[in-house]
Amino acid sequence: MEFRIEKHDTIRVVGVSTPLSQDVEKAYGEAEALWLKVLFEGSPQDAEGNPLEYGVLCDELNAAVNVKYPDGSITKYNGFFGIETEHNNGGEYIIAVASPMPEGGNLKEYTIPAHTWAIFKGNNFFAEEYTDAASAIAVEERIYSEWLPSSGYEIADNVNVNFLLPTTDLTNAPFEIWLPVKKNSDTTV
Repeated sequence: MEFRIEKHDTIRVVGVSTPLSQDVEKAYGEAEALWLKVLFEGSPQDAEGNPLEYGVLCDELNAAVNVKYPDGSITKYNGFFGIETEHNNGGEYIIAVASPMPEGGNLKEYTIPAHTWAIFKGNNFFAEEYTDAASAIAVEERIYSEWLPSSGYEIADNVNVNFLLPTTDLTNAPFEIWLPVKKNSDTTV
């Protein structure tokens, strides 16, 4: 599998969240429901009930990602983060953007911890069929079943990050899966 290893300092983000069930299938549904809420809630609809534009929360997050830092720069993380925390004991799913914007209104502050990350690319984040080889779930399954056992790395934390890259084509939405890793203690040099 194609991947890269990168170290990232703590990333401050603002966004919205939902609690996650311990049951994996329910948790996928809860995360998916939050994405639908963020992307389309409050959007005008056509006669069939399909959204005509992005929703209120999506607009708020897009505005937040463009807020300038005190030095006049904007974030180098131009996209939406999907952050899953502590899934095995229940947890939280957060959709957020890196931004210096203070929390307020619908958006709360969260932190992505500093880590060394194994980063994998995909190109169909919102695939309706989980068996689609480019879907987030299919890529994640390959990471755990193929890459991790032979990589020389182990999981370093109970946080998983999806990073949805900027796009207007949600049917082929490019994304990255960030997995916090450390060198496997069983690996000999």
